Parts: sequence; C-alpha cells; structure tokens
Amino acid sequence: MIWITQWLCPSRHCAIAVAWDDQETTAQHVEYQGEQVFRQETLNQWCGICGGSLHVEHGRTAFKTMEKALPHIKAIEKANLRARSIIGGKF
Repeated sequence: MIWITQWLCPSRHCAIAVAWDDQETTAQHVEYQGEQVFRQETLNQWCGICGGSLHVEHGRTAFKTMEKALPHIKAIEKANLRARSIIGGKF
C-alpha cells in the first residue's frame, strides 16, 4: 500500500510530503529522514506561507502500487509548484 507523510502547519499548508510503499519502508523511517532534512536546515522548520509550526501526519492512499500513484503524485506536484510560484514565500 502507498502512504503519504506530510509536514503540515495548523492551517494545513504542506511544507513537504513523501509518498512511500509500506513494503519497502516504515512511517518511522520516513519521518526520521524528513527530520534529518529539517536538521540540515535544507528546509525551514515552519510554514513558509503563514509561519506556523509543523507537525507530521501519515495517511494511507487509495493506491496499492507506486506505479499507480505516480501520475496522481506528479499532477499534485505540478499544481503545487505553480501555486508556489504565485504566492512566493520563504521556502
């Protein structure tokens, strides 16, 4: 099953999201890897839109394979990049 882990502010703006297969990794490992990115100061540890603090959420998607999920993920990524270019913010 394909899962998504998101780092969200209280307004539910997503700073980073990772899709992963539960046959290949665990929620705890994905969360650990994400926290390492924040520790390296590669990304802000707060919301670039509203400044809110971030928390982690894990959720199961409707997809059973990454192959099936990838077109949906790519479409969302494209829309998010377009929104980011419009609203700006410190990312």
